[in-house]
Amino acid sequence: MKIFITGANGFVGRHVLDRIRSPEHQILASSKEEITGNKHTENIRWLCGDLGDFRAFAPVLRSFNPDVLIHLAWQGIPDYGEGMSRLNLDNSIALLDCVFKNTSCKKFVVSGSCSEYGKQNGSCKESDSTRLNSFFAWAKRALYDYLSLKCLNSGAALIWFRIFYVYGPGQRPGALIPTLVNAFAHKQIPAIENPGNRNDFIYVADVAEAFRHAVTRRMRSGIYNLGTGVSSSVFEVCRNVELALTGQTVISKLTEKERQTQAESNFWADMRKTTRALKWSPTTSLAQGITQYIQMTMKRGQI
Repeated sequence: MKIFITGANGFVGRHVLDRIRSPEHQILASSKEEITGNKHTENIRWLCGDLGDFRAFAPVLRSFNPDVLIHLAWQGIPDYGEGMSRLNLDNSIALLDCVFKNTSCKKFVVSGSCSEYGKQNGSCKESDSTRLNSFFAWAKRALYDYLSLKCLNSGAALIWFRIFYVYGPGQRPGALIPTLVNAFAHKQIPAIENPGNRNDFIYVADVAEAFRHAVTRRMRSGIYNLGTGVSSSVFEVCRNVELALTGQTVISKLTEKERQTQAESNFWADMRKTTRALKWSPTTSLAQGITQYIQMTMKRGQI
């Protein structure tokens, strides 16, 4: 199978690339940055450059002619403002137009976001109405609508994954868990505004495995949640990080006592549709995922 994956050198992309890497597949992988080291392999070819310039790579796409496109690229995170959201939307549409024009690709597996729901509380089901309350959510939803029409007209399949709070090795330093790890490593009380807030945290390896299943499995076009189906509080995350890193929860208890606030959010993924379609479910608990993240970070000398 020929697979074209964008954002292959990003946080989620690196894990997805590792999962789909196989002698059975030929892979064309894109990255905004130049690729060095041992990432060049016999069955992986790299395209380096900005998504907005992908029309210049039309000859490469035409020659490669992928069976599947995995679209993960989204630059500028954590900038979720209007300008960056519009830029990503425009670049994504330009890329998709290039793929439709120059290839006979018949399956598109794309990363959406749980922010498309616009929910603060309760279970999020794929059939729920969306309430867009950010430009990032608007851009993702607009991309889904555009791609849905393109796929409908061409007879291609679209698997749109609404990913919840993904974490794990390679995550940006300013995200919740890396911030907590850094604080506890320096014996500091982490700055958490709303420890009572609850979100659906899913380990990146589980997300990557879902993408691998989606590439090879026949399934209906549509929206599919990628979460665990369970919400965990920021305090629970905090406690698990401290326990895995230090073997105790002294600082976490102080954090809970000093910054106890009413939960402003508590939402999670309804996973029934995804589990049925993929014959897959996440296997990594929050405690296991945090422990694995810390072990990998230590191994890389980043703590």
